[in-house]
Amino acid sequence: MTDRPSAETARRLVLEQHLGLRRLLMMGLAQASEEHQELPHEPLRALVGEIQSVFVRHLTDEEGLILPILENDLPLGPQRAEALREEHARQRGELEALCAWPEDRSDRELATRFGRLAAALLEDITHEEREVLTPDVIRDDGIAIDQSGG
Repeated sequence: MTDRPSAETARRLVLEQHLGLRRLLMMGLAQASEEHQELPHEPLRALVGEIQSVFVRHLTDEEGLILPILENDLPLGPQRAEALREEHARQRGELEALCAWPEDRSDRELATRFGRLAAALLEDITHEEREVLTPDVIRDDGIAIDQSGG
């Protein structure tokens, strides 16, 4: 017996985190839009740091919940798991680069780059929900929906 939560529980937990991430990213987009109006950059930098922390924690949780299910779902699951790992590595790298934005660099450029990254992360979340976090993909049984024959 494993301590791993059911596929439905794993899906629900990840989707709940996605809601929180969407809210945080939307707050960041609003803050970045204010940055273009020459407001002090510290609020955006602090929010970018918070987003990185929350997002990286989410990626770790998601990998712990979803990757084991995908790895055991032949034939496509391992490919989906690898694609998810690659996407997560890219997201971690992009967030790290943004958080390392030098203090002496343009606040407008930081806001612009954050805006692009936030839009891309929101798109990634939507794609993941549509293509991976579905009951047909994240499930406990090894039965493929609409499959017939041996």
